[in-house]
Amino acid sequence: MNMTPNSITYRIISGTDLKLSSLGFGCHQLSGFGWGKVSEGELVEAVYAAIDLGITLFDTAPIYGLGYSEKLLGKTLGHKRKDVILATKVGLVWDKGKVFRKWNDNSSANILREIDQSLKNLRTDYIDIYQIHWPDLKTPISYTLETMQRLKKSGKIRAIGCCNFSLEQLKEAVKWAKITTVQIPYNLVDRKDELGIMPFCKENGINVLIYSPIARGLLSGKYNQTSKFGKDDHRGRSTDAYFAGDNYRDNLKMVRRIEKVAVNLNKLPTQVALRWVLENPQVTSAIFGVKNVKQLKENMGCLNFQLSDKDMIYLSKKIKKDT
Repeated sequence: MNMTPNSITYRIISGTDLKLSSLGFGCHQLSGFGWGKVSEGELVEAVYAAIDLGITLFDTAPIYGLGYSEKLLGKTLGHKRKDVILATKVGLVWDKGKVFRKWNDNSSANILREIDQSLKNLRTDYIDIYQIHWPDLKTPISYTLETMQRLKKSGKIRAIGCCNFSLEQLKEAVKWAKITTVQIPYNLVDRKDELGIMPFCKENGINVLIYSPIARGLLSGKYNQTSKFGKDDHRGRSTDAYFAGDNYRDNLKMVRRIEKVAVNLNKLPTQVALRWVLENPQVTSAIFGVKNVKQLKENMGCLNFQLSDKDMIYLSKKIKKDT
């Protein structure tokens, strides 16, 4: 599949030759679970297309499909493994076969167990970025990071990352190891880390990876107050931060705002939402998920324009919450 790359940009991780693309391919959908109907064939095509279009960062986790996302990604990459940056995670474990019964375990024993399984699943000898998926309040972070550094020294991983850490937890983590990346949710309806984690990462040379840049599809403009999700779609849960209750109603106000800008620019709402995230200079890469090549190409359309100061101010203005 031959494609002309869009104007994607890259950032070299200090001390490595890892070239992070400004857009990353999120592999949760490769799990085949939690996103409604998906086609494995279309997902595989999307992975190949992403590589051809210049995406280097592919982000997965063992919990995605209880190992299936890692396995499918490893199988799909094959000889293209050398062309990408593989990022996976550690520490979120589950009861056998039960994705909804999970807990955090960042103990040395569990990390050593998981790394070998992930290497096997991904069909590789090393992980480029190995990320602590969630904090584990039972295990001192010093113990966790000592084990991660042993893995780095052995060559099994090349860089250490943290996901979903609070500012206080991140400050503690950097005392014990070189933290290369931090992965956090960030989008037009979830901006809680702008004044804490992001400035800290800038001061400490940590690359910021964004997940949910379009709020699990909410900011695509495809959904409204009457939209329904099937039992196999986690967006239908009553606890979903973006799609449930009053939050959903308030978030749809932002969707209307995005749609207005998109119409004026002759762009898709998804492209405007992604472009807004990329306009933040503290963002290294925005990781999105897709189900097919069509969605991939649509999302990558965010690279071909910029938002004006007027549009940035309009989009960034806080939404008045219903009371």
